[in-house]
Amino acid sequence: MKKVLFGVFISVFIIGCSNEEAEENSSASATTTSTDTKKTSDEILNMSEADDAKNSLLAFAKGDVNGMTAHYDDNAKYYWSSGDSLVGKQAIQDYYNGRWKVIDSIKVIDQVVLPVKVNTSQAPEHALGKWVLVWSKMQVKYKNGKTIGFWTHADYHYNDAGKVDIGIQYIDRHQIMEASK
Repeated sequence: MKKVLFGVFISVFIIGCSNEEAEENSSASATTTSTDTKKTSDEILNMSEADDAKNSLLAFAKGDVNGMTAHYDDNAKYYWSSGDSLVGKQAIQDYYNGRWKVIDSIKVIDQVVLPVKVNTSQAPEHALGKWVLVWSKMQVKYKNGKTIGFWTHADYHYNDAGKVDIGIQYIDRHQIMEASK
């Protein structure tokens, strides 16, 4: 009887192991297919695709608002995380020229850029195409003597003509407005 039970135990064990292996192979295959499908939907672009965004920020840090907006579409929309916005390249230039009336200097301490191409909409209001995501650490000195440092994150969408048509900046504008009083 012991030999029969031992034989049944070994048979169940062998059958159980082969089922687990089949399930693992099936699961791995499904994961690979799912991952491969997702890979083709959006792309990380060559770093050179972020050159305009990097140069825009560096021009701004020098007080060159025209250089900052050189690659902006005439009808560009610029948003802040607080919900404020500007519409049109001229309105963006006017705003930042006004800011430079109270700014003494800006240093870009660190900068990280990520150019991506969004091919699949994740929400109806999101624009497809090329986006450049920029994270920067800034130090701003105002003409009133106050200095502040902060991180900023900006997203830039490029239209088919290669111009920025949407800019979104995520910053704490409260501390900026307080320091510039």
